[in-house]
Amino acid sequence: MPNAKKKKAAKQEDFKKKKLKVGKGKAVPDNFTDTSFTSKSISLPNQSISEDKSQQVTTSRNLTLLDLLTKLKHYNAGVKKDALAGMQELLGQHQHLLVGSLSAIVNGIVKLFIDDDRDVRKALHKFLQETFVHVDSKDLAPFVPLLLVYTSSALTHIMEDIRMDGVKLLDLWLDLVPDVISTKYWQRLCDNFASLLAVKANTMQISSSAPNTSGMSANAIKTAAANTHLHIHKGKLDLLTSLGKFLEAGLFEDHQYRFWFMYDYLDDLHDKKAFRRKFQIDTTSIVIPWDVPANVTYAPANAMVYSYLPSLSPQPLASSGLQLFESSTGQDTKSTKGLGSGMTASNNQRQIASNSFSFQDRVAHVKGLIDTYQPLLMGHWLESAPVVFNTSRTITVTPALQMLHTVLRLTLILWRAMVSNGGIEHTTEQWLNGHLQQLLKHACIYFPYGMTAVGSGGPKVEALLQEMNIMTCELTSLWLLATKYQGQREMDELPTWADKIVDYVLGLLGYDAFNPDDKEMTSMSSEFRNENLVSLLPAIWGFLNCLDGDGREAMFSAIVGFYLKGHSHSPLTRTTLAFLVRVYLIQSLPSYNGRFVIDRGSTYADLMKNWLTSLPKRLWELKTVHLDTSRLILNILCDIAKRSDKDIFDLQTLQRTELSMIPFFYIHVASKGDLYGPFIQMPVELQKRALEFMHYINSDNAKAQVAIAKCKKHERVSQEVIDWIA
Repeated sequence: MPNAKKKKAAKQEDFKKKKLKVGKGKAVPDNFTDTSFTSKSISLPNQSISEDKSQQVTTSRNLTLLDLLTKLKHYNAGVKKDALAGMQELLGQHQHLLVGSLSAIVNGIVKLFIDDDRDVRKALHKFLQETFVHVDSKDLAPFVPLLLVYTSSALTHIMEDIRMDGVKLLDLWLDLVPDVISTKYWQRLCDNFASLLAVKANTMQISSSAPNTSGMSANAIKTAAANTHLHIHKGKLDLLTSLGKFLEAGLFEDHQYRFWFMYDYLDDLHDKKAFRRKFQIDTTSIVIPWDVPANVTYAPANAMVYSYLPSLSPQPLASSGLQLFESSTGQDTKSTKGLGSGMTASNNQRQIASNSFSFQDRVAHVKGLIDTYQPLLMGHWLESAPVVFNTSRTITVTPALQMLHTVLRLTLILWRAMVSNGGIEHTTEQWLNGHLQQLLKHACIYFPYGMTAVGSGGPKVEALLQEMNIMTCELTSLWLLATKYQGQREMDELPTWADKIVDYVLGLLGYDAFNPDDKEMTSMSSEFRNENLVSLLPAIWGFLNCLDGDGREAMFSAIVGFYLKGHSHSPLTRTTLAFLVRVYLIQSLPSYNGRFVIDRGSTYADLMKNWLTSLPKRLWELKTVHLDTSRLILNILCDIAKRSDKDIFDLQTLQRTELSMIPFFYIHVASKGDLYGPFIQMPVELQKRALEFMHYINSDNAKAQVAIAKCKKHERVSQEVIDWIA
């Protein structure tokens, strides 16, 4: 029976009505035919390798610059990396494309500043380093705002590796356009560095009417620094190195000149420019003869013409970047004074809006920068010094040693600006000693650096330690100068640590206090290189202006003796000569405000007499090898001869100098006959200068007249010089 029921139910199944359920679709009938269809297309775009681009500049893979810029937007990191390599290849072979397509290139690469892939950022940095160095700063200046916006975004990124790559980018812009960055983006980058170092940005408001960041204690800064992600030594080192480069670009105007430190002792801007021009050699000047009878088609009536016709201006137009948001009222929003307490809040806001900080504005806030960074630098010194100067091991190039070098360099940059331009006289003795003297005392524990180390770490280590020694010497001179500017009472004697540093400088110059007349150079001075001397000169000049009595006399005797003992062709001797020439000439400028003064009849004047009488011998020994040095000697000889005995030199000294000049022209030796000096081989310009010196002395010396007459008859002397003699 069960089988019969199943058969009956199966027969009725075809006629059974299926119930519809909520949420269920209607069942498809058994005889339903699906008529839907899908289609796919095959895209065959033109491939660049087969496209005809013979009229365009392409890479080895037949890609144009536009193709490569398009690939920079690709999501794949490898494609972007290959595109950067292709751009580097293309622009390296066709540099004319760079300036013409700079706008498209900049807009294409800026988004890669914060790319997530490290290899892409590395390839970008390589591309910028090898390509943008060929771009003139004036061509790059209009794009600096866009570049700095994305660089600042990288500096404040949440990922540490992007922040560190942002620091590298900033270093690149500082190399290419330092003036634009320090003028237009000073506050923004100061805030970025403060953020990176975990210093609260609101404690370093550079634009405040009364800046005061001293409220931040050393413990607060150390705690903040410890909480940052930059706990790795290398990261801190890179960041502080970049900070030093940024501060140096913003706080120094004359750092490109070798003797920049002497300009700070001239109050008048005209004197500074005149003093600088006196030693500049213009080899590019072109003399255009003016035809008086000729008709002049156009001549500017007044200075306002240059505002309408800039091409007629004799001065090159400096690019100031895109000033899209500056005030159009014609009002000058730049401040000519520092942002001190005398400025109102509205003036500060106007300056921030104009986004421009002059040199005076920047140096006016060095004290705030010192209050912020000096405790942090002190902490790094105390952390790294015991590790580096452990007497049981050899000093090698490590991040700790480089950190000590960077700490001293950063400290030196800040205190150079503070003592020279930052108003050190308005600070207190307690503030000065708490910041600078405290660091120097800790540093002098290991000074001279590396003397007690076991073995030698190699030439690179020796160079770093020597630079650190020289920076410590200059910091000591700055501290002594600051005490003078503050009006502190005169010291009966230098502190022990400072006296040790002064003795070190004297030792570098080969000065022996027990035998100052020794003609031989000591072993310490013979290991001294020219670049070391150039770095040491600011400290020597500082000591000459801050030491008193025997200390100052020993320092000046040491530098003059160092010159007299040196070989004429030595770079050390020529650098020392250039320094002594400037020491002499700066004395006669009306705005000179230094404490070191060479008075007539003084011990310093006697040393200068020895220096003067040695110049003709130097001139003869140099011959025609170093014409710049010969020109310097002849120029200073003419300046001294023009002043006659009205200056620190008497007539007897001038006449001795004239006698020493005779072999430079001609001399008769019984065993060798007539011997002509280097005079006949000199350029015409220098021959005239030598004759001018003999004319200004005008002692009617018979030997001198005979020597000049002999040279006049020599075949190598031009008619122009013969007419000059007549």
